[in-house]
Amino acid sequence: MPLTVKHLNADTTFLLTFQPAFPNSPAPSFRFVSPRTPTTPRTPSPTSTASFSILLDPWLTGSTSIIHPKFARSQHRVPPCISSLRDISPPDLVIISQSKSDHCHEATLRQLPGDINSKTRILAHPTAAKVIRRWRHFPPEHIQSLRRYDPRSTHRESTIHRIILPPLSYDGAPGEVTVTLMASPTDITGVHTAIGITYRPPTSTAVLVPFSATPVHLLPPTPPPDSPRSFHSVSMSSYTAPSDRPISLIYSPHGVPYASVIEPYARTHLVAEAALPLDVLFHSFDRVQNWWWLGGTIAAGVPGGAEIARSLLAKYWISAHDEEKEVGGVSTKPVKRKRYATEEAQDLMMAADGGDLHRKEGGKDKSGGNAMDTEMVTLEPGEELHV
Repeated sequence: MPLTVKHLNADTTFLLTFQPAFPNSPAPSFRFVSPRTPTTPRTPSPTSTASFSILLDPWLTGSTSIIHPKFARSQHRVPPCISSLRDISPPDLVIISQSKSDHCHEATLRQLPGDINSKTRILAHPTAAKVIRRWRHFPPEHIQSLRRYDPRSTHRESTIHRIILPPLSYDGAPGEVTVTLMASPTDITGVHTAIGITYRPPTSTAVLVPFSATPVHLLPPTPPPDSPRSFHSVSMSSYTAPSDRPISLIYSPHGVPYASVIEPYARTHLVAEAALPLDVLFHSFDRVQNWWWLGGTIAAGVPGGAEIARSLLAKYWISAHDEEKEVGGVSTKPVKRKRYATEEAQDLMMAADGGDLHRKEGGKDKSGGNAMDTEMVTLEPGEELHV
């Protein structure tokens, strides 16, 4: 399988391992690319592996707090599947989606090698990147801040972080990983972010037209913005076969508004990369709310994530940040949580849009097109999903 998702804890720490079509083929070490600096892939080397791994928001042991433990604190109730990041191979990339300590956990991140020769690089929300640099554990050049994606900017491309994956052979084509930070500028809590990831594998044979080189005018047209099923029609009828397109993921454990944050990214970057339908959505099932002056909606849950999953025809929706942790502090007392079991979340998705989108009749939906179900998945610590 091209992607393996492994849940390391019961909360929102995931290890993603991408594999090209020929996983046993050797490939050179990838290189990180500044969004502003064009690059040429290095020539192949027979000494390194073809897989590429990404670690999301690692927090394994110990407690977390916001402002002060008396204000808000938490710790795991369910043990993670590993006791230390030293128990796994160092990831190629660590992504930190926000600066709160349950996502940017110092004790856990310090378990990663901090020497200059380490292959691990860190891409982080700007506030989190400042926090990590203050620890002085990692070389400064190994930490890079992600800029918020702005589709209206003439410098939109500079907010997409690109990593070149050199070809699997001298006759092959390079691959690419893109990482993009999305956030609402009006979010005062700093927790409602989304990370967009695409992976186009390197190949061992030449390709006629790599996706990254496809002129915009050759891409399938985008339906009018006022069409509620626009992404459905494009992704089901116009895009290339799944085996020929990049893998796409959106990681948003707390949730973000679809229309103002996700849709502009999908209409521009994901369409340009031919990366729709969405392969995996990481999003909470549970809806968590506090008093408005303590953050309001903390996690959007199924009601918030359903629009993202339906609009982008997500194949899998993986529960994220839904662990029932041990919590304390004055700010946690008014918190209300609406829990959704996996089966209940699946039923709600099937009932969406009047049931038309997800209701099958002989492998077809009622409109006559191919049925595109979103599978709701809950992974226990140590469990894997192969995409």
